[in-house]
Amino acid sequence: MADRFAARAALGAGVRVDGTAWTSLVSLADAARGALVTPLLNTPWGDVRDFWLGRILDDRFLVIYFLPLMFVLRPVPIRWLRLAIIVTSFAFITYLFGILYAGLWLLTCVGLFHLAERFAIECRRTDVWKYGPPLAVGAIVGGWYVVTMSLHNVRLPEHVGNWLFEDLRWIYPLGARGWAWEPDFPRLHDGRPGGPAPQLVQALFWDVHIVGTAYLAVRMFQYLSELKRDTIPRTQRRLVDFLAWVCYGPTLIQGPIERYAEFNHQIDTCHERRSWREVPPAVFRIAWGVGKSVVSTLYFQPVLWSQLGVGNDNRLWRHPEQIESFGLLYCGVFLVIFTLYLEFSGYCDVAIGMSRLLGYRVIENFRMPWRATSLRDFWRRWHISLSAILRDYVYIPLGGNRRRTLRNLLITFFLIGIWHRLIAQVALWGLLMGLLVWINQRWAQWIKTLDQQSHGPLPALLRAVRRTRPLPTIAAWLLTQHAFVFSLLVFFGGWGAITVPREILRRIWQWLST
Repeated sequence: MADRFAARAALGAGVRVDGTAWTSLVSLADAARGALVTPLLNTPWGDVRDFWLGRILDDRFLVIYFLPLMFVLRPVPIRWLRLAIIVTSFAFITYLFGILYAGLWLLTCVGLFHLAERFAIECRRTDVWKYGPPLAVGAIVGGWYVVTMSLHNVRLPEHVGNWLFEDLRWIYPLGARGWAWEPDFPRLHDGRPGGPAPQLVQALFWDVHIVGTAYLAVRMFQYLSELKRDTIPRTQRRLVDFLAWVCYGPTLIQGPIERYAEFNHQIDTCHERRSWREVPPAVFRIAWGVGKSVVSTLYFQPVLWSQLGVGNDNRLWRHPEQIESFGLLYCGVFLVIFTLYLEFSGYCDVAIGMSRLLGYRVIENFRMPWRATSLRDFWRRWHISLSAILRDYVYIPLGGNRRRTLRNLLITFFLIGIWHRLIAQVALWGLLMGLLVWINQRWAQWIKTLDQQSHGPLPALLRAVRRTRPLPTIAAWLLTQHAFVFSLLVFFGGWGAITVPREILRRIWQWLST
């Protein structure tokens, strides 16, 4: 019956379909339906501890633990709001990362505040070398950040670790304490049940991009730059203002990175935007972000771990020839970064939604980057808060598009690279991305020059190509997305990951040759 119906429909459309083709289509549809439905049926939706807290709300999604505290902040009068933000944020930090880390964070923030105040004085002096104070404070903040990145490798003697875990377990972060009601995060400890205790320093500083340190460094860079420009009056630089800004729970872990002046303006005016009508859209935004984590966890991460070996043997980067399916190999390159996008943008959705409950409008960090048709456009849509800070405080002061554009882009993206990791392959990716953006800029300038010419073969060719719209836009989109995604092969796999596009091209050539 199904075959006859398909044949009649195809005959009406002028297409011939036999039973075998229909069976193949049905099998493909069943496989797709199974791939979508099976994870939903096999997921332990009622398992709060191991599934929701252990898998969905881990890493950057730990920000969700601040959600109950937002309802504590809502009724606080404006004159006490900053102090309330500090108290609730330190309660949040203490529960997530342990009381020891909370103490270190407080000492660090207070120390950075006083360092910044001293810097504000020194950079106004006329009897010192004008580059001296910026270099000194840059060395201090940069050195502090490098040290915090290196603490992950510090290991205590086993007997000390065992004693701390047995008698002072409350100083460990969430996921390493071993308490029955808390999720278990294996990445925070070495041992198995009955094995060595979790390494305290390793657990505390397991990833500076999760525990807030990396984003504190960028915030300090923006704050110190504004002090250098003398745009923040002394009356607006109270310790309570500073601590509320650097410790604000929803954006503490991974941003979005709100600038100091904008944060204080939002806090001063958040009562004007606060109403119960804001609750439904705020809750929807939070659910939307958590939903991205669910999709990533159920559908994408199993493919990355089991079939592509990302995070295990790194088969995708090191041995792409071992991946039999061409489709899996090609799509796997995109799947890695799209999974990161779901996780990161989902976290930002949660942070933005939570802040909206308070009447605080956090800056959007992503604006549909997958629609970008140029790398310049892409970086206006991707991690907007970070790229805008580096544009305003590094790229433009160096000269921007006015002079030495290539140098300025290389320095800017090099800083983006080493901010992620202090390893050669990430720094190399930064230089590569800077070069690609420069090429994109030069291409745009050349096209603009051709537009101004009315005669000649190249202007005529350009006008002819534009008449084929939307093909030029589609081509620009494809080129942009491939340039960004394939550049990240260097970021994740180092220079050796060049074997991935080589393997893809080899298989395409082999297919064309047969």
